[in-house]
Amino acid sequence: MSPTLKDGDIVITIKPRSLRPGLIYVVDHIDLGRVIKRLGDVENGRYRLSGDNAKSTPRPVMGTVEPGRIKARAIMTIGSRGIRRLR
Repeated sequence: MSPTLKDGDIVITIKPRSLRPGLIYVVDHIDLGRVIKRLGDVENGRYRLSGDNAKSTPRPVMGTVEPGRIKARAIMTIGSRGIRRLR
């Protein structure tokens, strides 16, 4: 998720009340394990995921995930650049 998140950053999360495309979520991906990705559009009741880095796992490999696999929403990060709110 670089440049938004850097190695070593601590990510503060909350349990999401609703899912909103464009925000960052922690996802229990069936093939990749626990990942932090940006939520994309909805397709047949499943969400697309994407990373902020051009070298991130491509969307076709990432596939789509059902809403139950989305575990938390990232709201803040603590790192070398200080405390920042995520959007």
